[in-house]
Amino acid sequence: MRIVQWIALAWAAFAAPAALAQPAADFPAGNVRLVVPFAAGGPTDVVARILGELLSARWGGKPVVIENRPGAGTIVATSAVAKSLPDGHSLLVATNSLLINPAIAKSLPYDTAKDLAPVTMIAVQPVALVASRSYAAATVAEVVARAKKEPVNYTSPGPRGVGDLAGQMLKQRAGIPEANFTHINYNGSAPALTDVIAGRVPLMFDIWHSARRYVESGELKLIASASAERLPGAESVPTIAETYPGVEVIAFNAIMAAGGTPAPIIEKLSVDIRAVVVSETFKDKTKNLGINVYGNTPAELSAWMTREIARWKEVAAAANIKAE
Repeated sequence: MRIVQWIALAWAAFAAPAALAQPAADFPAGNVRLVVPFAAGGPTDVVARILGELLSARWGGKPVVIENRPGAGTIVATSAVAKSLPDGHSLLVATNSLLINPAIAKSLPYDTAKDLAPVTMIAVQPVALVASRSYAAATVAEVVARAKKEPVNYTSPGPRGVGDLAGQMLKQRAGIPEANFTHINYNGSAPALTDVIAGRVPLMFDIWHSARRYVESGELKLIASASAERLPGAESVPTIAETYPGVEVIAFNAIMAAGGTPAPIIEKLSVDIRAVVVSETFKDKTKNLGINVYGNTPAELSAWMTREIARWKEVAAAANIKAE
């Protein structure tokens, strides 16, 4: 057994430097896999497939393979990339869970700061606070006032996600009693929206693209933008932060490589991916998904992630939110 282990370690020590010796100009040397932490067909998967198609074209037809690895609140996919060879050929299509998991998990099979290397943001989506038509509040100040007097439930596409924590942040910043603003768990946006429309749950934090058509049809009413800016198509409605500063969230997709990937490879990946996402072709192919394309540098993404993880840790600790 020791001989086998020694051989395996020796091969790893030999193979890794050889793989990492590839010049950035020659990258990629073979297939690149984009690991998506959700099942095929969802919005993140769709964005990944469009990105993969255009990256392959930019790289002279070298294949970009989509690998769907759902499970454990995106931990399965994240761990797969974190433990991959740090040569840039395995990339994670990250979402908000990448930053929330370190805030709520007792332990993770990877170190987010050390085992993953930020490449670039690719897309952001605004988040909205919406309400059932029958709910007797039209502004976020009115929602807070009612919640201070009597218990109010809210929901989101899933527990311990960006919508759940947005509600916790509002509760903390606005001084709502702990027991008076409770998250109702659903598995996905569709069933949660169904119950909010029916009035079974009065409030929901959701992606604006998902909720917008119900607001425009009159089935839901828009309370406020939960993002930093007012919502497209609803610019007359203020943001939550205009009343309660600091309550701001976005949904995002970003690209991460394995920690230890050489800087020249990270830089080439970042440049190539940013060139794709700001292209008119990418914008045209994603125009119906409700995303805003957004490419930044590895350093900018890293700094933003550090701030966000610290913020979510503060919110989760105050709310005593922990992964089950």
